[in-house]
Amino acid sequence: MPSPTSSWVASAQAVFTKDWRCELRSRYALNAIALFAVTTLVVTSAALGPAGTNKSLAINVLPAMLWLILLFAAAAGLPRAFVHEEESHTAIALRLAAPPSALFVGKLAFGVSLLLAIEALVAPLYLAVMSLEVASPGLLVIALLGGGYGLAAGSVLIAALASQARGRSTLFSVLAFPVLMPLLLLAIELTRNAVAGDAAGPALPQLLLYDGSVTIAGLMLFPAVWNP
Repeated sequence: MPSPTSSWVASAQAVFTKDWRCELRSRYALNAIALFAVTTLVVTSAALGPAGTNKSLAINVLPAMLWLILLFAAAAGLPRAFVHEEESHTAIALRLAAPPSALFVGKLAFGVSLLLAIEALVAPLYLAVMSLEVASPGLLVIALLGGGYGLAAGSVLIAALASQARGRSTLFSVLAFPVLMPLLLLAIELTRNAVAGDAAGPALPQLLLYDGSVTIAGLMLFPAVWNP
């Protein structure tokens, strides 16, 4: 007889696998995120040119532009994971089949893996087209990993709430602003430090604290959000 822990892990893994199978079949989120990210990247590069050669722009502007691209790309695709459940009427089956915490972890794992895949595509392209040199590549990788995780975790919780209301896209944007703003500021500061070659400073522990806090808040609040 499987233990409660193994059953919980199996439920979370089943949700993760199901989401990726559905996504690979329809490619809705992948296409939406990739198209938005690449289009925004092309427009930015056409407007600013190789702005990385300007040290002031490279440190003060380009890190913020990178995270804005990632933010709007995530907003274009991540909410679909819950909207699809409501539109296809599978949300009730999920409520019966998986504990809320396992469902949240499965959806979070899907969102994190999807967003990290997009970061692996967008970040190198962004550095290349903007001619942006990074003095501390390791710190940039840490910023992308920590910022990407927090962006996915916050977006998953907000998407679960917004998917059950009318005007889903508008509600997601309204709720995402106060939740994700601290994350973006910390990720931008870390990225600036990476570009300039400075130490991580207090932004790194604060970013890790944000990631842990939003994960714990998601595990605590998701049952009430998912089963109103």
